[in-house]
Amino acid sequence: MYLERVHGFTSGDSLHDSKRSKWQDFRVRLNKSPWTLIIDDALANSFVAPTTDDIKDDRQLTFEEYERSWEQNEELGLNDMDSSSSDAAYNTTDGS
Repeated sequence: MYLERVHGFTSGDSLHDSKRSKWQDFRVRLNKSPWTLIIDDALANSFVAPTTDDIKDDRQLTFEEYERSWEQNEELGLNDMDSSSSDAAYNTTDGS
């Protein structure tokens, strides 16, 4: 796994044997077949580190931009937000 290979990170020496065994079993199952992790982050608060020095060279990462659904905006409290005053401030030009 990437963390082990690059950072030497595994499970540490303070992990109980039963939990260490569960993590090792999980890792074995994870490595048996290809898998895809999909992060649906409506606020764009997630970060996934690339496995290469330049993120553009990491062919395993795919970025997709999308518009939030009405339901997602509702859950985030954005449907009832009045941003007209800030919109007006951004749309004005300063003549000085």
